[in-house]
Amino acid sequence: MKFDVIIIGAGSAGMRVASALQKAGRKTAVIGLGRSINEVEVRPYERLGGTLLIGDSVREGLFEGNRLTAVHTVNLGAYPLKADRFVIATGKFLGGGIVADMDRVYEPLFGLDVAYDEDRGGWFDASFGAPQRFLRFGVRTDAQSRPSMGGRTVENLYACGELLEGISAVDGREEIEKSADKVLAILTQADHAEA
Repeated sequence: MKFDVIIIGAGSAGMRVASALQKAGRKTAVIGLGRSINEVEVRPYERLGGTLLIGDSVREGLFEGNRLTAVHTVNLGAYPLKADRFVIATGKFLGGGIVADMDRVYEPLFGLDVAYDEDRGGWFDASFGAPQRFLRFGVRTDAQSRPSMGGRTVENLYACGELLEGISAVDGREEIEKSADKVLAILTQADHAEA
């Protein structure tokens, strides 16, 4: 199945982008493993005709050069979901968008470049009430909110929400919403440029 935009992540940032794009007449799909901790309302998106794949997750992306062309999900198996553009908004540690092991912090879905302190001692502050540094780790993006893999920008993938470097839900939703609005503006401008 072909969409204008596929959004990976059904939290507040992903649903904000998806709802606005669907309302603007774009054919969108949202893939999300489960409901967000914030219990994001999805009914308005469904009423707009958006495709919602809750309870599913992306298992791999198909790339041609520096472009993501399709994704395969766990539930749909070998059936690819194709799009011109993709948005990733999978959250940080709790949502599984960023993972840490004893040696590194990484984005597990596509292997996107992540900004983090390589000295594990710099991951946290020993004072419980202090701002914890690991909460600022996240995916690096360029000025157009496009992440990179191995230092190479993925041309049609956009990242937003808590997944991003420097954004933490601990600080509130404002930065998360601003990142979603930025991606939405970029996608909308790109649509107007192509028209």
